[in-house]
Amino acid sequence: MKIASWNVNSLRTRMGHVLAWWDAHQPDVLLLQETKVADEMFPRAPFEERGLHVAIHGQKSYNGVAIVSRHPLGDVEQGFHGDVFADHARLIAATVAHPKGNLRVASAYVPNGESTQSPKFVFKEEFYAHLTAWAAREVAAFPQLVVGGDFNISADERDVDNPAKRSKECMFTSAERGWLQTFAGDHLHDALRLTTDEAGLFSWWDYRSYAFVNNRGMRIDYLFVSDALKAKVANVTHYRDERGKEQPSDHIPIEVELAL
Repeated sequence: MKIASWNVNSLRTRMGHVLAWWDAHQPDVLLLQETKVADEMFPRAPFEERGLHVAIHGQKSYNGVAIVSRHPLGDVEQGFHGDVFADHARLIAATVAHPKGNLRVASAYVPNGESTQSPKFVFKEEFYAHLTAWAAREVAAFPQLVVGGDFNISADERDVDNPAKRSKECMFTSAERGWLQTFAGDHLHDALRLTTDEAGLFSWWDYRSYAFVNNRGMRIDYLFVSDALKAKVANVTHYRDERGKEQPSDHIPIEVELAL
């Protein structure tokens, strides 16, 4: 079973990229972030024409998350067990009815934080507190759980291009790395680090200053798996070529393959 995650930075702008990637790689589930579209305007038709199921939680111009699946979706929840924190559409969860057993998946889009001096940084900390409490309850209710998305924090020095410089900036401060570690706790595991210790496997590059060409990037997108799935992680792929296409998202798709 293949579960992918992608911050598309406006679904309607990147729709061609998303559909081409789906058709080429055929995942079971695609978790989307930063769709930037209200629910009533979500472009369902191209997915449904492919026989796919869609669960959405969007808002106009900002944020927005979705789940696209080739298997039926049930028990869809928007926000933190129905609580949409600060009216931001940043979390959606659903149960995937897979032939080999139900699997709970969630798509998360964590705030950026902007800078350590910004009120948005405080909001980011508050969001992580909610996300951590939500995850503890979710994994207790659904032992087979995958949480994917844009977490806007790099976990350690392997995940950034310049650790000394990045450590002074939002997304790689020691405080933020602590929030990410607390969120995962003992029961959620970074799927990539179950398969490799390799450094420089980034998922995001700034649009400015030729960051992608010079590989000045960060790994801020993750797929976390629960204890019950830890031993089933067969492979994790970063589709880096997507970032080199015309009008790309600044993030790339990442995918975990589970041997169910």
